[in-house]
Order: sequence, then C-alpha cells, then structure tokens
Amino acid sequence: MALTFFKTPRNKQFNYKPVYYDKKKEEREKRQKAALEEDHENYEKALRDRLQMRWKRTAGARSRRASNQRLVVIFVVMFVLLYLIFFI
Repeated sequence: MALTFFKTPRNKQFNYKPVYYDKKKEEREKRQKAALEEDHENYEKALRDRLQMRWKRTAGARSRRASNQRLVVIFVVMFVLLYLIFFI
C-alpha cells in the first residue's frame, strides 16, 4: 500500500438516460386519439389540427423543392461563367 499525501479526485458518474423524441409517432397518436373521440365539439379542433399538419408537411416539401431549384440555377450559372472564361 502506497502512502499518499493528496487524494486524487475520481470521475463523477451520472445516471443520465437520453429521451428519444419521435415527432411523427406523436402526431400519429394525436390523430388516432382525435379519430376515436369523434365528438362534434372536438371535431372542429381535430379537423383544424389535421389541416395544420398537412399544411406543415406541404410547406416543408415546397421549401425543399425551392432550395433544390435554387441550387440547380446556381450550378448552371457557374457552369456558363466558367465556360465563357475558359473557352471563349
């Protein structure tokens, strides 16, 4: 056994377990719950939520499509400029 004058600190251990969040699963469960309730009072709210989710999905696809088109235009312009610089 060695004689020590200073204690060396040990690593701290934590019991952290990360939580996985699945957005699509949450939305699916919300839709199922709304479909099962099917009350007239909640029907308007469920319809509004469904339309809002559909709008969010199409808005995301629309922005991706616009981004891809912008990228293609930039590549075409760069190609034309490089062609003009090197071959004319």
